[in-house]
Amino acid sequence: MFTYTEFALENNQVKLTLPDQKQADELFQAIEHDRQELSRWMPWTKTTTTVENEKKFINYAREQMSQDKLLELTIVVNGVAVGMADLHNIDWENRRAEVGYWLFSKYQGKGIMTATVKSLLRTAFNGWNLNKVIIQADSENQASQAVAKRLGFKQEAVLKEHLYQKQQFSDLVVYAKFASEWKNE
Repeated sequence: MFTYTEFALENNQVKLTLPDQKQADELFQAIEHDRQELSRWMPWTKTTTTVENEKKFINYAREQMSQDKLLELTIVVNGVAVGMADLHNIDWENRRAEVGYWLFSKYQGKGIMTATVKSLLRTAFNGWNLNKVIIQADSENQASQAVAKRLGFKQEAVLKEHLYQKQQFSDLVVYAKFASEWKNE
């Protein structure tokens, strides 16, 4: 398994690795445990109903990475796969990408996701020379918005009634961070 980076936070050893089939069961168990909460924000939970579905996603992610369309990382805490984070919708011509993430509830509130996204920002700005990174969150997803705010993302827009999930519309909040802001950190 390829380790992308690792760090320690609050007595937790965190590794960000490329997704591996061996992680599918642990990732699926985390999804299953948090399905009710995750399904509020993540439409993919509807189609991730078995370990086999998770394995297919890992295969898809690795294929997309081989084409430079995605950077998907598994968040491993103390040896257990507990979430994922990525750079997706990578637009090389316009030098921008979006960040997506989810984390098993047991590990939330410990700074793990903030540190993970910061690592992705290092790759986007320092490694890939991107100009803009975007985080989009449902207006009610306070935890996701908090990650963006902690990392200095600025709110660019609120797209009214942009998402339709569970038979209701909700607003989408768009945050952005620019390379010029990153250099000042």
